[in-house]
Amino acid sequence: MLAKKKTTRGGLAQLLQDPRVRHAESDGRTVYVAADLVAVLAESEHPAELWLDLRQRDPALAGAVTVITLDGVDLDALELPGVLRLVQAIDGPRADRLKAWIINSALERFEEAQDPELALLRTRQEYEQLGHSRQWIDQRMRSVSARHELTGEWYRRGVRDGEAFRALTNEMMRAAFGMDVESYRRYKGLFRTGQNLRDHMTDLELALTTLGETAAAELHRRRHSHGFDALLLDAKDTGRLIATTRGEIERQTGRPVVSATNHLSPPPPPRPKGLAA
Repeated sequence: MLAKKKTTRGGLAQLLQDPRVRHAESDGRTVYVAADLVAVLAESEHPAELWLDLRQRDPALAGAVTVITLDGVDLDALELPGVLRLVQAIDGPRADRLKAWIINSALERFEEAQDPELALLRTRQEYEQLGHSRQWIDQRMRSVSARHELTGEWYRRGVRDGEAFRALTNEMMRAAFGMDVESYRRYKGLFRTGQNLRDHMTDLELALTTLGETAAAELHRRRHSHGFDALLLDAKDTGRLIATTRGEIERQTGRPVVSATNHLSPPPPPRPKGLAA
């Protein structure tokens, strides 16, 4: 029997999204202020001193440090691997609970490597716990497959850099929906690190995104496109195709496809009895 999967909100994400933990972007990567992490994990009144002691005792932890400047002050910060090492170095109830979560997550990944279907079942279970419908979950799983297919085509056709992958995605999203990924996230009120835009899309937004990525992959194959510039042209063309489809849907339904709502938004108030739909 499949064990109930714990949502990431109860694990590492809860720590990284804690409002007391400051974070910043450094060379395209998210880093977290080390002393803030220590304050939350150890519940210490003197986190700076404790962090200095941990850094001195663990050379590998010291080697994971990135120095950032916030409000004119230089601060030690850690990327995700450094955060995980910090968790292991700290003693205390909260750190111990997180260590247990990490061990459980590692066991789940091992089980899924032995039986890949478990990953799909657990993902479905987590979306159900978040309140998504079965129809939405089916669409979300199809979108994962389409995304993997497209990024695989990009890789085979010469794209290697993460920035290039983001640029291609943003170009297609901008042409299709009028916003790049980050603008779309802000439109939906998503500001926390790790909040995936697609997890907050409506069924129709997801369907059009999936259609666009499937069409882009097919266009690459038909045109034998290779290299960033050729792929970017395909992405623009695909985005325009989806924009045309979106426009026709909006014309027929009388409402916009792009929605500011997401699964965390409160439901609309109940319609009074006798009022036509």
